[in-house]
Amino acid sequence: MNAPSTRIAVRAAVIAVVAVLAASVVDVASATAAPSFNGVVLDARLITVNTATASATVRIDPTPGGSLAQPPLDLLTKGVVLYTSTVNGSLAHSYRAGGFMDPFETTVPVDGDTSTYPFHHLRVEISALASTAGGVRSGKTVPLLLHVSSSLAGYRVSTQSAVREGPVVDVVLHVDPSWAAVLFAVFIMLVMWALALGALAVAVSLLARRRRFEGAFAGFLAVLLFAFPTVRNSLPGIPPVGVLFDYASFFWAEALVALALIALITGWTMRALAGTTERRD
Repeated sequence: MNAPSTRIAVRAAVIAVVAVLAASVVDVASATAAPSFNGVVLDARLITVNTATASATVRIDPTPGGSLAQPPLDLLTKGVVLYTSTVNGSLAHSYRAGGFMDPFETTVPVDGDTSTYPFHHLRVEISALASTAGGVRSGKTVPLLLHVSSSLAGYRVSTQSAVREGPVVDVVLHVDPSWAAVLFAVFIMLVMWALALGALAVAVSLLARRRRFEGAFAGFLAVLLFAFPTVRNSLPGIPPVGVLFDYASFFWAEALVALALIALITGWTMRALAGTTERRD
């Protein structure tokens, strides 16, 4: 075979390979391309959970799709009113035709018994519906596609990513403390008990042995007495005072440390009034 024939054959082979690759890319692209949703797509992200107010903050980012979106900027082709569940503020969020659908944050209620902290279980419900301009009374229902996600620190969410579709969308998330948060709370409970019992044992020993006044130890007990509430309130997601953690550890630790401090001060005061000598060993 001469050189020109070889070059022609090589070029033909290269062209055939390129054609096959191009056809396969087109087939994959057509197979993976999803049709645009004809309605409003809602991306909802759970941001915070506040057990003190029994509420959660959710950031919602709406995006029009299908006949409601004007490319390439996804501007609204018609006015839309979006309604979301909330415990305060406005339920309705109005968007005009020709404008963007701005994201917003809403506060939704949290259900569940927080008195069993750190072993409590919570529920967060997110609901939404939309209609064209005029609202639910005179407007037409707009289909919704809701994506819910969460990346809360210190909590375990039953559904890391939930999808709901329909004229009215509703999703319930089960939110529990993470295992790390539970173990840390239990660890703090044990530390409080250990410090309180240790302080009481030292106080009893000082009184029984009639030791001289120990100002440093009395100061330590006073600091410990006011440090426990600070540590308690810094625990992740802890509700107001009155939960299981308080009855199992916090109240007892405060009482034991206060009892030890009062016993020391009372014993030293009575000894000083009676003129009893103190041991210095």
